[in-house]
Amino acid sequence: MKKYILYIPVFVFLVLNITCSPDINLDSSPPANSGEMGVITVKEYKTNLPLSGVKFSTYYCNAYDSEFGNCISPILWSSCTTDSKGNCKCSFPKNAFEKVTIEKSMYWSRYYIINNEYLIEPEAWVNLNFKTVVAYPSTSTFFIIINGELRFVREFIQPTYNSSKVFRLFGNEENKVDWVLYKTFNSSDEILASGSFVLNPAKFENLTYTLNY
Repeated sequence: MKKYILYIPVFVFLVLNITCSPDINLDSSPPANSGEMGVITVKEYKTNLPLSGVKFSTYYCNAYDSEFGNCISPILWSSCTTDSKGNCKCSFPKNAFEKVTIEKSMYWSRYYIINNEYLIEPEAWVNLNFKTVVAYPSTSTFFIIINGELRFVREFIQPTYNSSKVFRLFGNEENKVDWVLYKTFNSSDEILASGSFVLNPAKFENLTYTLNY
């Protein structure tokens, strides 16, 4: 009986250690390196104007998906805010560098790197009014693609006969808007109507457009 009693404290000690051991994938401590400092510049696409007040952040990867090797746990490494010349100094992790994010009000978050400078596009908006005299099915759905100069975005809406919706555009650019009205939300279903139009908004401009379908 004494023999089994001696084993119990050892067993309890092992269980407690296993239970309290930290999970490596959940550890949010930064990688063991000091990072590399660099001065970054953020400008407005096309005008090349330096942008102040831009939040620039770098991230490292703390855990990867075991199946595909994709990052499943990006952790903030460093942040800075640009000055009047569009510059700020930020640290980039030497190991496990994952991504950069750029944030500024009324600008698209996606960025482009040209000549070692980060370029972001200003927003514009259009209040799109949907008008029709046709009795379309209540399930009918618009699929809308807004094509800017660098990329495109997809939108969808199930309109009523006199509905409207505000869409984001790319400011200071030509925006080609292609639209298709499907019988249902399924884009392989019957096409009821389609068309396209072009908008040329200045940055931060609010437009109004009526789509007759």
